[in-house]
Amino acid sequence: MKRTRVNSSQSFASFVVLAVLAAGALTACSSTPTSETSDAADPGASAGLGLLKDGEVSVGFMNGLMPYIGMENGKVTGVDGDLFQLAADDLGLNVNAAGMEFSAMIAGVQAGRYDIGIGGVAWTEERSKAGSFTDPVYYSPALLLTAPGIEIKTIADMDGLTIGAATGSMNDDAVRATPGAIAKSYPAWANAITDLQAGRLDAVNIDPLTAVYMRDTNPDLSGFGTYVVQAPTDEEVAANPGLQGFRPYQVVWYCSPKAEALCDSLSDVIRGWYDDGTSVTVLEDWGVDAQSFLTSSDEMTSIRVGVDRDENWTAPTLKASE
Repeated sequence: MKRTRVNSSQSFASFVVLAVLAAGALTACSSTPTSETSDAADPGASAGLGLLKDGEVSVGFMNGLMPYIGMENGKVTGVDGDLFQLAADDLGLNVNAAGMEFSAMIAGVQAGRYDIGIGGVAWTEERSKAGSFTDPVYYSPALLLTAPGIEIKTIADMDGLTIGAATGSMNDDAVRATPGAIAKSYPAWANAITDLQAGRLDAVNIDPLTAVYMRDTNPDLSGFGTYVVQAPTDEEVAANPGLQGFRPYQVVWYCSPKAEALCDSLSDVIRGWYDDGTSVTVLEDWGVDAQSFLTSSDEMTSIRVGVDRDENWTAPTLKASE
């Protein structure tokens, strides 16, 4: 897989010129469970993690979500895929992954059909009530992919526009909470992009890495825009909680209720990556501005304390020396 490295000092705006694979890879993610064997796998060592099968972690991910997650040669890949494989190796687990629609993945994790869901998953308080989250793997801004000639820089700019998003995602919730916007839901991002190209949508509220990947690997989207939306104020979110989806969010891994111990162990691994530079290396290998995507804010701590973290918890961030 060809990856484009972007200098980590570049801003997010310059990051959006990233180009990686051909557009056909967008729908090439496997929907068939695939097990990746780790030489370090030790079924006995994983007995306390709450897994469906000792020594093997069952993973659900959303199809068409590169460069977050996909399958290549029977192995998870992408930003989340590469990081998760490293974590699984560290815990001595084989990876058994299956691609599906986003809503099916979330429901499957909550019902215990999969141990964990990965790939651009955002932390939300509602989801935390039906499963367990890891500490943030990295952080991500909200972004819209727009039709040519459409500029969206604020929530008010969406008044009267038709905006698409994936069913069950935080992006979808945010559009539905937007005053004056006409929301349309889709089972996968690729379906929304098709309607955007056909002129049936003005924009798609989409994960930023996916937006850039789709635009830069599909020549038909070369004239389309990418806009980071101005974050809503505390007052706006208090009055309309769904607008939280237009704020930067925590990208996390989502464990089934039975696999809370798995998430705890993964959180320990993740926090170590902020200190030893593993996350920086993987993100930069995918052309991501690691400094922007690994720097926390006070809000990232405050929204989880008292919900699924105790009062002593703080969101991880890069060390000052990074």
